[in-house]
Parts: sequence; structure tokens; C-alpha cells
Amino acid sequence: METQQTLNVSWDSQRNTLSKTSDNVREGSSASPIPTDVIVDIFSRLPLKSIAICRCVSKLWASVLRLPDFTELFLTKSCTRPQQLLHARVTNSELFLFSSSASPHPDENSSPPPIVASRHMKLSFGGFGEISCGRPVYGLVCVKHVRVLDGEEERALAICNPSTRQVLHLPKVETETRRLKLRSMFGYDPVDKQYKVLCMTSDGGHYQVLTLGSPNRSWRMLECCIPHYDYPLLKEICIDGVLYYKSINQSTQTYLIVCFDVRSEKFRPIEAKGSLGRAVLTGDMVNYGGRLGLIMCEDNKGNVGAINRRSSRFKLWVLEDVEKQEWSERVFVLPAEWKNVVGEHRLNFVGVASRTNEIVLSSWYPINRFYLFYFDPEIDTVVRVEMQGVDMDVSNYAVLQTFLDHVEDVKLYA
Repeated sequence: METQQTLNVSWDSQRNTLSKTSDNVREGSSASPIPTDVIVDIFSRLPLKSIAICRCVSKLWASVLRLPDFTELFLTKSCTRPQQLLHARVTNSELFLFSSSASPHPDENSSPPPIVASRHMKLSFGGFGEISCGRPVYGLVCVKHVRVLDGEEERALAICNPSTRQVLHLPKVETETRRLKLRSMFGYDPVDKQYKVLCMTSDGGHYQVLTLGSPNRSWRMLECCIPHYDYPLLKEICIDGVLYYKSINQSTQTYLIVCFDVRSEKFRPIEAKGSLGRAVLTGDMVNYGGRLGLIMCEDNKGNVGAINRRSSRFKLWVLEDVEKQEWSERVFVLPAEWKNVVGEHRLNFVGVASRTNEIVLSSWYPINRFYLFYFDPEIDTVVRVEMQGVDMDVSNYAVLQTFLDHVEDVKLYA
């Protein structure tokens, strides 16, 4: 793979090359050469598959398609296109990534058609172990593989780009002892346009960060003034350049949310006081209109429980002011049709759709068919949509995850 220096071709050199090529093609004609910015704009309007084909046409086209101005423009336009879903299927030590369009909104008298997923890539670490896939962050996904050998953990981290099918294996994270578990989190700084991976030990004693695309590609130690333990089995979320993750205060043994600013690499705690403590303990973190949300399910007695046909309402806490640590609370009562639509399925939260504010849920451990459920609090409706194209291998205990607001990133990383 070429180095980062090779990829960063200057605008001036590309413009000169394109002009010379255009002159050669149009020799003897009065036509003017096509400006580079026009060519870049034309490329940015193409679908993802066409970009992959264009890279193979010539070295000139391939170099233009690697320009930062083009990749950033393509990513920006991808964020404004119709929403996409990313699906991750884990079977043994293999990860399969799929994408699909979000569910179309049918007319009142018609049922929504199935969602059809397209497979992007397969990632295999070899041998047995546990694979975990984080939420996609501006088109990229952080994948972790853990297996235990002779009582010690072997850990591997990789960044996957489903759009280009590129896999970037990260350097090994060094710790004082291999018996300490590691938690890895992935974030994006929209100001400097940098991806970063944050790693912390389970005892909260060591914090390291790696910047994707940096020349040395090495881990750097960070200082953290917040004594906190890792809170396992829950996924972090990155919203507008801030990583949020749940943790436990070492001093008070209470739950809290830690905010990690991806750009400044500084930590900030949000204490879970009063009734918020239960939300931090049991709620799923979601992006609610660009703000952190905690959503949970309650029955008609107010008890937090599994999401099924007997569920009564959803409760959503929204972080309105980070500085003042002010939260608002919303309660969404589920409609009468909820029981019939959900049936015998047990569900889990996927998130909140950014453009419609629909609460999206999915089947928990699907066996034969996989469904997505869309609850719209504004019009008080719930819709079930079947998803096709992702074969569930029941014999190998497959797990399927769905993520909202996936975008396409065509940048190649060294």
C-alpha cells in the first residue's frame, strides 16, 4: 500500500497534469481544458460502485480520487443523501458487514416493502474468540477480536471501511500486564477531520490514544484526572466530536458518564444523580438530534424490563446542557397496536433516526426472519419491516447488529 505522503497529491500538480492531458486530447480544437474542481465535483456525484471502477481507469483518475478535497466533498454529500443502515453479522470469528437503505415510508393503506441488504466485506481473525463491532463513525468501523490463550487475553484491533473494503490493522496496545482487560472506543473530530481510537484498561489506570493517518501510527499515553472503572458490555457513542461512555466512579462507586473530547483529548465526568442513575444503569445511549440521549423501556408499573409486547412506554433522557449537566425527560406511551405488531419478538434499541426522530428497534437474536421496528412518537404509529439479504446461520450462533445513519467514505488510509 502506498504511503500517506504519496496519497496527498497537491491540487497544483493535479491541475497541471489534467490540463496537459486535456490539451493532448483536444489538440487541434478550441475547447478549453476541464478545470480540476469541475472534475472533482463530477466524481463526487457518482455512486459508490462507480467510484471503485473509476479508480481502475487510469493512474490520473486514481490520483484525483485520492485528493483530500474530493474525499471530503464525497463524505459531505454522503451525509445529505438518503439514510443508510449498516448491519454487522458475527459468526464465530468472522464478521460480515452489510448496508441497506432505511425503511421507506409507505402509504397508510399499504405495508412497507422489505429492506434488502447488500454485502460489503468479510473480516476473519482466524481461530476462535470474541468479535465486537462498534458503532460506525463517519463511515468507518472499529472492530475488536479477543481470545484467551493460557489464561491471558490476546487482543487485536482493526478499522474497517465498508465502502472501500479496506481493513487497517492497528498496532498492539501495550499494558503492564496482559491480564488487564482493555476497552477500545472510536471517535471523530469534525474540526480537524481526524479519527481517533481511545483505549483504557479495565481498572481505569491507563489511557492511550491513536490518531488514524498519523505518520508514526503509535499509541500515546493520556492523563485522566477522573478515577473511574470500565463499565463493560455497553457501547460508546460519538456525537459532534465527543465520545460518551458509561463508567463507575472509583471513589463513590456510583455510575457516571464520561465525556472524551476527541480534539482536545480531555475527559469530563457527568454524575448520575437521583433518578438519572437508573437511566445510566439501564438505558441505551442514543443520538437524539445531536444531543446525548438515554432511552429505556418500562412496563405499566414503571419497572424497567425487556422490550416485548408487554412493554408500556419508552422513557428518554436528553442531555440539554453539558456544562450545567442539565437533562430533560420525555415519556412516549406505546400505541395499542404495539402488541400485535411486535408479537412474540423480543427487541432491542437500535437508535433514534436523525431526520425523523423515529425510535428504531430490531429483533433480538433473530432465528428465521429479521425485522426492524419503527415507532414514530409524533403520529403514534409503529411499523414492522422485514430485512432480507443477511442469512442468519443459526447453527453457528450468529449475532446481527444494526446501526443508523451510516455514510460512505471513499478515502484510502495508509
